Amino acid sequence: MRTVPTPPRPGPRAGDVVVLRESVECVEGEVIAVLAEGRYKVKWTIGLGCRDRVTSVTADEIRKKPSRGIS
Repeated sequence: MRTVPTPPRPGPRAGDVVVLRESVECVEGEVIAVLAEGRYKVKWTIGLGCRDRVTSVTADEIRKKPSRGIS
């Protein structure tokens, strides 16, 4: 029996809010551009050392911020 590989999960898109993994503090930003080879340009909006900075990060360094459900 042949197994079908699982397709990769879609990565963040421009406009998505993401958080920085492995950070001691809460660092949150918005993806402003999707670059080649799994990299993203992010403008950081929350975080003491990151606020108002734009950096290039890999998909392993960030995760999409879960949206809060309306209740």
